[in-house]
Amino acid sequence: MRASSGKQAQGERRARLLLFSAEAEQAGPLVQRLPSATYDVISSPLAALDERWIEELGADLVLLLPPTDQKLLLEACEAVRARVEAPVVVLSERGEELLVTRALAAGIDEYLVLPIGDRELTARIEAMLRWLNRTSSLADSRQVGGLVLSAADQSVTRNERRVFLSPIEFRLLAALASSPGRVLTHQTLMSRVWGAEYVDARHYLRVYIRYLREKLEDDPNNPQLILSEWGVGYRLQIAESAASPATPAPETSGSRRSR
Repeated sequence: MRASSGKQAQGERRARLLLFSAEAEQAGPLVQRLPSATYDVISSPLAALDERWIEELGADLVLLLPPTDQKLLLEACEAVRARVEAPVVVLSERGEELLVTRALAAGIDEYLVLPIGDRELTARIEAMLRWLNRTSSLADSRQVGGLVLSAADQSVTRNERRVFLSPIEFRLLAALASSPGRVLTHQTLMSRVWGAEYVDARHYLRVYIRYLREKLEDDPNNPQLILSEWGVGYRLQIAESAASPATPAPETSGSRRSR
């Protein structure tokens, strides 16, 4: 295990990044590319995933350098997602659309194709951390129509049924809930959820819309809540009687999502 060190402004906490690598020689070069004055980077072999300290570390973000074999890559994504609560970013030389889609389906939150420049890598990490900070600063819960979104544990309650969401799922639902009843274009949703650089990567959006429907719709194949506007985008449909402005909702409690 290796941790980076560096100076920073007094009282300012560095983000803690946990780096898993399938091969030990992969970790060193990547750690060197991350500014030590900005991040505390703890690197660990993927084989140590089940060790107790992993859970106790409280990482803000997880970076995964998986095996190149497709089957092993997907297994690594599933294993890391099942073990840690923080958002997971995969960095791999393999960028086939089907593989990326399957990795997202395994629960990871971001997929970056190597090689990637230092500036872009840092920008991607910072974008994810900014979103986490915005989420943590939200009220514990808010109500939009018949939905209650809880930022504290990234859950949503509908019809007295509570569902825990991944960071990307929650971010996408929150974007739709920001304008209930209005169509948000593909480009708008991609920009808000993944960043402006991803406006053309619609397969990300399709995958996560499907996840939300599977978790929230009574019949995911006949959605009544998250509706498609063909060729335009998506909208969150709420009952007219519940279409009043969002109001604070009672606090909710519970553990983090389970997969």
